[in-house]
Amino acid sequence: MDTAEGIIDTVLRAVGGTPAEASGGTPGRQPHVDPLRLLAALEMATRKAVDDAAASVGNSPVRAAALAHLSERIYRTGSYAQVLAAGSCVDTEAHTLTEAPLAALNQLLADPGDFAAGAANLPADQVTGPDRKPLHHDPAEFLKSQLHLGYFQARHRITTNQRLMDHRGPDGTALPPRFPHLAAVLTGGTADPRLLANAAAKLEALQPDLDALPDPKAARELLEERVAQTSQTGDEATLGKFLKQAAIELEATVVEREEAETARYMGLRFQGHKPKGYVWELTTDAEGHEMLSTLADDLNNPRTSAGSPAISAIGNPVQSPEDTSAGYEAPPIPDWAVSPDTPPEQRPRAGFTDPRIEADGIDFGFPGVQYPGESVSEANARRRAQRLSQALMDAIRIWQDPAAPAGPDMPMASRIELLVMIDYASLTGAVEKPGLTPHGEYVSAAAARRMACNGGILPLVMGGKGQPLDLGRRRRFFTKGQKRAIAARDRGCANPGCSMPTHRCEVHHVVPFSLGGKTDVSQGLLLCVRCHTALHAGHFTIRVLDGIPQVVLPKSRDPLQRPRRNWVFHPEAAAA
Repeated sequence: MDTAEGIIDTVLRAVGGTPAEASGGTPGRQPHVDPLRLLAALEMATRKAVDDAAASVGNSPVRAAALAHLSERIYRTGSYAQVLAAGSCVDTEAHTLTEAPLAALNQLLADPGDFAAGAANLPADQVTGPDRKPLHHDPAEFLKSQLHLGYFQARHRITTNQRLMDHRGPDGTALPPRFPHLAAVLTGGTADPRLLANAAAKLEALQPDLDALPDPKAARELLEERVAQTSQTGDEATLGKFLKQAAIELEATVVEREEAETARYMGLRFQGHKPKGYVWELTTDAEGHEMLSTLADDLNNPRTSAGSPAISAIGNPVQSPEDTSAGYEAPPIPDWAVSPDTPPEQRPRAGFTDPRIEADGIDFGFPGVQYPGESVSEANARRRAQRLSQALMDAIRIWQDPAAPAGPDMPMASRIELLVMIDYASLTGAVEKPGLTPHGEYVSAAAARRMACNGGILPLVMGGKGQPLDLGRRRRFFTKGQKRAIAARDRGCANPGCSMPTHRCEVHHVVPFSLGGKTDVSQGLLLCVRCHTALHAGHFTIRVLDGIPQVVLPKSRDPLQRPRRNWVFHPEAAAA
């Protein structure tokens, strides 16, 4: 049992099986057992082993992490088996089986113990004759009916088998997988099979654009290889961004088409009066999404004026209507609103007139207050949505009556800027490469030029004149122009895997200013507060390559210690 093969041999003997090479009768090994019986036994043993492993974790985080890793491998093995089985059903035309063997098979496998132990056998093959209609129309309908899947889910497994595994053609000839690099990753179990299946589908959709290139074979090979590498280092969002970026590079009109399609559905629609309130649905384009996202970040960032607690009349933070030490004074109750016959103890309290206080006394304007049964994350999401909704309602009120004073409940103090990172050639119309917003949304060059003409955009052109991007040792803090340039380059927190946008990050000196570091763009990078703290704690390091700061992850995440950029905002970096 010194090697993996020895461990596998031992396990197979324990469940009554034997390695494949022993099926011919190698001395000292047990006779060959039906692999399907072995699979049935392993399925029951795996479930028992998982339960026992989970119970053995106790208070050990290392054992919990090991359980997560091993469970993920079991899941990937199962997903691989699902695709393999779908291909087998296609190759054998399993949809032509008649009712009798199917009923007997389903009854047998409902409790596979007898089958695994060899006490029961599989029914004999009985298929529908060529002159009769089969029980199922095609293999996809067979899988849908027998495994209780959706039809498109079953169809997806079959097409994935054809894209990522050896399969048979319509004439029975053996065919290789359409995407061999992704097939190798699937077989190796180093990526989520579902992720690989979706990537293969998107790659197939790009084939017409690839065929139009001067060397389509080389381009197809390079793109698939990079997608295979990205699938092993990034998540679904990262791979999706990478594939979208590839689609944009192949065809410049992709973003324009998406914007034209979005324009068809843009609007604010009333969806009905429901128990939770009056529901409206807002559909907007990338510009509107970026403005709302930036406003939400600003309103919920405690470091901004809009995200700070409200200030009372005497300059102290307002904590609650009962906090008299902070100088809190709620608006007075009109005399007409209080019946003289009402006893004083039953009259409305002062906070009754405060628009920032809920009727039940819960202040939704400050962190730490939750409804009964509400988790912290749910409370934060609720407050975030309430602040954004309040800002929109305030904007409507001010638009309707500009002379109306803005009270303490109207968080309209911040000025939201829309930043779009775009090449100078695109901004001037020489090329049509789209721009990118800090939240990772693409904006067509035409839309960026239109917004620039309307004054609603800050087009940041890397390397352009007019901003002091290089200040050397004269200044301790980065200027606003430098921060914009760094934000355009990093697009968010530079720590690989972190999804914190630019508005929630701060600029870090690669070499500390106190140790002689310069306040230059090439010596600064964006880090969120959490990752900034992790850097100073020594959890990762930074290296500057070609004027771009890059992160070297700890050995637990990257044993090769390769400098890399954040693949969330730079999906191409995951495959570099």
